[in-house]
Amino acid sequence: MKSSTSAIGLNKHQVKTEATLRSVLDASERVFVRDGYERAQIETIAAEAGRTKGAVYAHFRSKEDIFFALIERKAKSRRDEFLRSAEGKDIEQRLAIVKKLFLGALQDENWPILMLEFKLLALRNKASLQRVRDLYKLVYEEMGRAVLSGRSISTDKTRKRDLIALSILRGIPSVVILEKQFNPDLISSAVAEQMFERIFDALLGQRNYHPTPQAPDRTQKAKRARMLRSVSRLSN
Repeated sequence: MKSSTSAIGLNKHQVKTEATLRSVLDASERVFVRDGYERAQIETIAAEAGRTKGAVYAHFRSKEDIFFALIERKAKSRRDEFLRSAEGKDIEQRLAIVKKLFLGALQDENWPILMLEFKLLALRNKASLQRVRDLYKLVYEEMGRAVLSGRSISTDKTRKRDLIALSILRGIPSVVILEKQFNPDLISSAVAEQMFERIFDALLGQRNYHPTPQAPDRTQKAKRARMLRSVSRLSN
């Protein structure tokens, strides 16, 4: 009975802990987007989450830890969404899925702005930069392998080219959202999606995954010509 009660108590504690973490991270996203990383305060995040400052510090050592936890949660969520959707699909279908995810990022202004803040933070702090690199390796390398596996031609050169293409595509939503902050009329969401699709297809379009047609072998052509001449002489 005692062990059963302890197990129930532990489960309740875990549920409460998860609820606190979710509320803090949800609140931190709103605060970071609204105030920016530099101006955001733990007190503000705690108030936004309806928690005490002590409750926040019970889970996170600093504002930076909250920020990294938030970015990691969002990045892993996007990765897991893609991996679930892409399981068992061929490369053309996987490319369509990842294109849809990128198009969704164009509609989500919070995520690109948070990523800009995230990268700026990393550039100013060497320890943070390494954490960013580790997160990129964890999330984006796995997605990159899943996106590009199964192509008909794969060399070191084509793999590097495609990984660079994915990096460029990841950066586009942040650029579009940033530019719209200064000139909201610069580009409509519909036009942005059309332009992004064109860029995506140019960089990772399915046509890039087929081998280049080879020119007919001249030796074989010569053999066929001699055979036809021989048949012609025999028929005459």
